[in-house]
Amino acid sequence: MHSYLLSISSNFQARSNLSKAQKMLKNMFSEIVFTETLPTKPYGDHYKRPFVNVLAIANHSASADEINAQLKEIEKRLGRALADKQKGKVVIDLDLIAADGKILRPKDFERSYVQDLLPQIDSMAMFSKKALKLFS
Repeated sequence: MHSYLLSISSNFQARSNLSKAQKMLKNMFSEIVFTETLPTKPYGDHYKRPFVNVLAIANHSASADEINAQLKEIEKRLGRALADKQKGKVVIDLDLIAADGKILRPKDFERSYVQDLLPQIDSMAMFSKKALKLFS
């Protein structure tokens, strides 16, 4: 079994799209828990709408590459399109931030919302030992 840290974000119909993504992720992972949502201001010149962000910790027997492929498929199913990014619209963004103690996306891991939400991961009793393993 592998432990995964996921980042989930949206700036377009964010609450609705996050809810849909969470339902799909619950079907994908038998063991998954989510942090609370955290709204953030748009960043850079490209994005104009605020984002809503969530982290999740999940366990699965599939490899990180397989999980990442499934996350990208969920994005497609929820309507994410390459052309939208150019418009600053993010229907849903699902990123695999860490796997089994290895940070896969260091720039994303350092984002303020990730750092602000990480303490909630530690308090998730069901996953606390596995979650702490991600960052040791």
